[in-house]
Amino acid sequence: MIVDHRGRLFYTDQDRQALRRLDAPGAQPVDVATGIASPGGLAIDDRGRIIVGQGNGIAPAAIGNVAPAARLLRVSPEGGPVEVLAEGLQMANGLARAADGTIFASSDVGFGIDRVSPDGRVQIRWAQVFSPNGLAIDRTGRWLYAAQTFQPAQISRVDLQDPSRVEVYAVPSPDAIAAGPDGMTIDGRDRLLVTANAAGELWRVDTDRSVCAVGTGLRNASAVAFGHSDRGFSRGRVFVVGFDGTISEVPGARVPDADAPPPPAGPATTTTATRPRVVLTPARVRVRGGRATFTPRVTLDGRPLTRRLRLAGGRTARTGRPLTVVVGARTRSIPVRFTVRGVVRRRAIALVR
Repeated sequence: MIVDHRGRLFYTDQDRQALRRLDAPGAQPVDVATGIASPGGLAIDDRGRIIVGQGNGIAPAAIGNVAPAARLLRVSPEGGPVEVLAEGLQMANGLARAADGTIFASSDVGFGIDRVSPDGRVQIRWAQVFSPNGLAIDRTGRWLYAAQTFQPAQISRVDLQDPSRVEVYAVPSPDAIAAGPDGMTIDGRDRLLVTANAAGELWRVDTDRSVCAVGTGLRNASAVAFGHSDRGFSRGRVFVVGFDGTISEVPGARVPDADAPPPPAGPATTTTATRPRVVLTPARVRVRGGRATFTPRVTLDGRPLTRRLRLAGGRTARTGRPLTVVVGARTRSIPVRFTVRGVVRRRAIALVR
């Protein structure tokens, strides 16, 4: 389940094999895309299109552990043709999309998190996390959080700069050992909201790593989403969906001063301003002899910019000048930061070996 910038709620329905949309609480659902076998996690891209995981089921995922066949699909929020974005994932149960367009996909009956680069390349079990389900990325773009279902309940986090670094982030009280953490999201203060499926609860995990229930009596709570906009499923409100198809609001979880930023508005907005398109190239570079050599460039709506770039470790560089970076054997990408129009942008250049 996910809510877009217009306050419309989208959810995957396994019985109907469909992606559906609710324009407001109490409205009749509208089919956005049908014929999606075992639909799963959701995300929204920079143009406001809905990304849908396909292959989210016990049987497909069990097969996916040895022969990954799940996919990521993409469709307009208004409906229309469905595009295949990536293939060969384990399950695509939970999705999280980074600022540079990288997508992370979980498999709650599997042994790792898959990574899909902006150009559609899939890395199976990019990070080793057992039974990952709901995923969320913090505001800094440094940590990927994963709720773990089929094991003693806990939330782990993965260092996006070094996926071999996985650590336990939060553990609930011992009486919640079989609570079954499921879907998850994150607010503007980096506090996690986690559905506890078997417990029928919604948890909040504060930045001090304490866990408390902010919603109870939620039958098989499966996914959670913040509202957005000033209408429909509106900002500051928190919604949970269960296995029985019931969508509930959780008043005790409201965060009017700290809800998550709204998803991208897409090319069509209600204002005269358009969102600037900032691109860092190249998207990927080849590693030879432990070094990556390339010429970084930044464009704003297609126009080249001269910018100072900051790389991991504090090194700086300039756009338009050849650059050589020494990379470790386990390094998967080169994180880059730069400023455009007073906004700090974070991107990553994928490494190919």
